[in-house]
Amino acid sequence: MALYDCLRSFSENLLRRSELTDGFLTARVVGEFSAGKTRLLSELFGPLIPESLMPISSLEPQTRLQLEITYGDVPTLSLVEREQDYRPARLVRPFSCFPERQELANFDPMLYRLRLAVNEPRLILEEGDGYGQEKQPQRLFLIDTPGWSSGDDELAEQQASALMTGYHNLALVYVSQAGRLDGVVNAGHLRDFMSALADAEFLDQAKLLLVVTRCPPAEAQRMQQLARKLVHRLWAELGRDEAELSLDIFCVDFHAMSAEMLAQFRAGFWRSLLEPLKQPAQLAGDPWALALRRWPDSWDLRSGLRASAHRLERARALLQKSRQDDEFISGMNMYRLTGLENDAMRKKVSAAWLRQLGCEPADLGDWSVPALPGDHPLSDWWSSYWQQQLGQTLAPVQAFFDSARQAIDRLTYDVKDLKDYLLAELDQPHARALSALDSSFSCLIQTAQELLDEPAAEKRLATLFTLSLLQARYEDYYAQHVA
Repeated sequence: MALYDCLRSFSENLLRRSELTDGFLTARVVGEFSAGKTRLLSELFGPLIPESLMPISSLEPQTRLQLEITYGDVPTLSLVEREQDYRPARLVRPFSCFPERQELANFDPMLYRLRLAVNEPRLILEEGDGYGQEKQPQRLFLIDTPGWSSGDDELAEQQASALMTGYHNLALVYVSQAGRLDGVVNAGHLRDFMSALADAEFLDQAKLLLVVTRCPPAEAQRMQQLARKLVHRLWAELGRDEAELSLDIFCVDFHAMSAEMLAQFRAGFWRSLLEPLKQPAQLAGDPWALALRRWPDSWDLRSGLRASAHRLERARALLQKSRQDDEFISGMNMYRLTGLENDAMRKKVSAAWLRQLGCEPADLGDWSVPALPGDHPLSDWWSSYWQQQLGQTLAPVQAFFDSARQAIDRLTYDVKDLKDYLLAELDQPHARALSALDSSFSCLIQTAQELLDEPAAEKRLATLFTLSLLQARYEDYYAQHVA
């Protein structure tokens, strides 16, 4: 139970320390009403979003507010007040299901947004958003905007330049149905957004992801060429060089895509979107695993595991050297001590003992493993479990060498046979020390050395915790059985 308490404390500390802050970096998803934006988001995040929180796709516009999708340990949907991307968000109210349009009718779309948090690690910027000085993990925002031609929405019908504001743009995701790509209305909006792209600030250069929906697979190649030609023509009309625009085009028909094709699309979309960050790509996984990967180097337990194994190896080696058959100090006897005063005799025996062991006196008194930093999430586990168990394992070893030092300090000429004297004094302490090293915890330390080459921190710790729980259960059972 003590070990469980330590692990519970660790879990609370870990999740508290892994809290993310909002970054300023955004990628807006724009497109005509019913262009397929909602379907795109559902295909990107579908498995991560409960059905009740999933944005509704229908023939009726569902909300006048922007929907910002970002990282959260658990899926949540809430209404937040956030006027600009660089403003902090204030929680207004949570939702248990995606709200209908009339529920949000009284909220100004220029001041309020919906926020959908999903457990998608690729929405974590491990080294920050590229604008702040500190490289701390922050949230990235993928913002779905209301589609134009949807009716009376002020936000949906405003100019593209008003949507792409500030200096915190990662990319623009422009969604269009294949049959409407070069239509008059759509082409006009695309031209407007191309102009906004030319004037907006990006991390590296203007970045456009063009997603063409409802495109039959047989038409994908032709539509790719058509879309690229259209975008480059509009870009050239703005007086911009083709090399100044990073363009990726995805032609999809979600109704006809196999699971493999959908997986390839997701991977390509995320690769394209995150490419300007030039940061290591995040992999999907448990929030604990992601938090562990963000640990500073000073929190790595591998040095402590090595030090623990080193203590055991040194203890075994010294115990082996300390006894040669039935003789604790080989080659030394009372005859060789003839004529020496008690102090000189003890010094000579002690020197012979240390030569046999091949160490200095200080080496026989230092068996501790360094403590973890006070702010380490595992400091309780390390001190209350690991160091304590190691201390109990090595205590008989230290007791043996203390007994040897004391036996040498009590040595006088009244001792008739040095070999018999030391055997009587040290035989049982030596046996207890050897037995202590053959413990369940020493087996755990030896097994843990197999984890040193495991690159994933979460796998190292998960395995270490499992082994420690097995060891603790074994010790509890053994103690109860003996009792």
